[in-house]
Amino acid sequence: MAKQRTNVTSTLLVVAALVLGGLGFYFNRPGATPTNPVAVARENATDGTSARGLRARGEPRVEHQLRVSPEKVDLGTISQCKTIEPLELVLTNDGAQPVTIVGWIATCSCVVPELAAGAVIEPGSFLKVAVHVHPLGLGGKSQRLDFRLDGNARGASVRIDYRIESAILPMPVMVVRPDSFDTKVVDLERIDVDGNFIAEKFAIRGIEPMVAHFIDSTGDGRAAIEVDFKAIDAVAEASDGRDSKFEWETRGGKRRWKSLELTVETDCPACEYLRIRIRNR
Repeated sequence: MAKQRTNVTSTLLVVAALVLGGLGFYFNRPGATPTNPVAVARENATDGTSARGLRARGEPRVEHQLRVSPEKVDLGTISQCKTIEPLELVLTNDGAQPVTIVGWIATCSCVVPELAAGAVIEPGSFLKVAVHVHPLGLGGKSQRLDFRLDGNARGASVRIDYRIESAILPMPVMVVRPDSFDTKVVDLERIDVDGNFIAEKFAIRGIEPMVAHFIDSTGDGRAAIEVDFKAIDAVAEASDGRDSKFEWETRGGKRRWKSLELTVETDCPACEYLRIRIRNR
């Protein structure tokens, strides 16, 4: 009797295993459900990840040969108190097929190339790209800039090294639009080359564009301004899109300002023009 019960139990276990195995095969076989990772990625792909660039299993891999020159740059010492000329890079297609540059990724928002998404470089041709480096903070910095190809593949990279010294330090160094308010106070502090505070009085003579106003000065090497983001919106709205003070982006088919370079004129001989980066959300 015990032997018969054991046989029945074994039979039931085998049947259950076959049922579960069949269900497992159904829900995981390629193309049966959205669990196919390539299918899901193609369905949900947005900016920065091109659906047509994602390879399914068995599709041939396309090798891109995009080269950047130079691959490493040392800008030396730069400052928020001085004009910084853009860096020029050359992108060369050493391959046999055209390459499409869909965008770029940098380790810091302070590195901004002048490059329209969708730029195509034919085989054997090259493209010159101007890259702006905005000094944020103090001390030595090392940034990497990657150019992305169709399918969000990395095409070529450049390393940019530099050191920042500024006679007047804005705090915060990058002024970001608040979530709940339309204004932001920025403190300005006189410092030496090592970043130490200097009790040396300075005055603010002007602000360009007029999207901020002077609010305070203690007379001992500190001052403050208040940035008006609604005023920046109005200036951007009136702009034709070619204003070099702005960095632009497109969201939902609509152009909007991404960042702005605000210039504060002072009577400090070591920093007559302080450039502050303002960023939209």
